[in-house]
Amino acid sequence: MTAVSSPRSVGVLALQGDFREHREMLDQLGHYSYEIRKPEQLRDLDALIIPGGESTTIARLILSNGFQDPIRDFCASGRPVWGTCAGAILLAKVVDRLDRPGIEVMDISIARNAFGRQVDSFEENLDIKGIEGGPFHAVFIRAPIITEVRPPAGAIARLADGSVVAARQGNLLATSFHPEITGDSRLHSYFLGTGISIQREPRAPLPAGAPPELLPFLDASGRLTAWPTRDKLQRAAISYLAPRFDSGQRYSEREVNTLLDRHHTFNDSALLRRVLFDWGYLDRERDGSRYWRADGPAPARETADA
Repeated sequence: MTAVSSPRSVGVLALQGDFREHREMLDQLGHYSYEIRKPEQLRDLDALIIPGGESTTIARLILSNGFQDPIRDFCASGRPVWGTCAGAILLAKVVDRLDRPGIEVMDISIARNAFGRQVDSFEENLDIKGIEGGPFHAVFIRAPIITEVRPPAGAIARLADGSVVAARQGNLLATSFHPEITGDSRLHSYFLGTGISIQREPRAPLPAGAPPELLPFLDASGRLTAWPTRDKLQRAAISYLAPRFDSGQRYSEREVNTLLDRHHTFNDSALLRRVLFDWGYLDRERDGSRYWRADGPAPARETADA
């Protein structure tokens, strides 16, 4: 298994399905994870995960949001791409009973819902080629089966009856099961070692006062592009935003939101306003009519009236 020594920027397609569980696993490994909802977000990623969910729904959303060709181009770039459960279905070139095209880049055939309904879900320990440290505990939920593997793709995991449940084709990985809910990060680490890293253009200098660890979360204008999941990075983001408020000035809630909208792109000023208050960077009247900059950070306070 190829070791990944430096943090990677990994996108998880967030149109439908269990994308948050993948993000939590990646964050635990020290990588930067992003929920991908627009094709242009693919550009600067080192790797991409297409998560489990409802395959026909994700296929429809891929088409309606213009993702099909951009994801195909991403796969062709040599960067790692992993489809889990529904994601594996979408990567396969041949799928039974899928009423619209998926990504169709892996030389595998897949049977959808091959093990039955939700009540037929099961768990099994697997020996996975390239994964050290003993069997991998796999969870199968309305899982597909990989019915055929054609070169250059190859099987890397089978059930006891010989059914293929994981395959790899260069930088492309497909698994029938859900490794993101097991607590075992070995397959995520393996995945990130399967392809190449992109050659990045030099980035603009960090905006004044921006902590270096926020670099993956800032665009060229210094705006936050995503809300980090790790507490340390959340606190760095809030301490970066707080100086945007002038000491001694009072702001209405609308003015707070307007100011925050100028400094982030993920459209959640209510979240940022609440955290700025909860962590002591903003104070306010009890009725929320006026806000002002506080000294922060402060110890956790009661938020029943927030």
